Amino acid sequence: MTEVLNEAIADYEQKLFWRTLNEQVERTQREDPDGWADYMAEREAIMGQPSDRIAPEWEGLIKFPKERNEIDKR
Repeated sequence: MTEVLNEAIADYEQKLFWRTLNEQVERTQREDPDGWADYMAEREAIMGQPSDRIAPEWEGLIKFPKERNEIDKR
């Protein structure tokens, strides 16, 4: 029983982490679009495009700005 509860708590904490992260990213994009664009340009110059660097197990957990804009247009 303890193991089941521990797994449920860990799952909840992970989901809460990703939800909070996504909310913070969205807030930054909304409140400082120029700063966000600068950040993304610098990040892509160093790391490459998001699709080139995301680990398979992270697919779907983070929505990159370009993906979010494409989804919103549908």
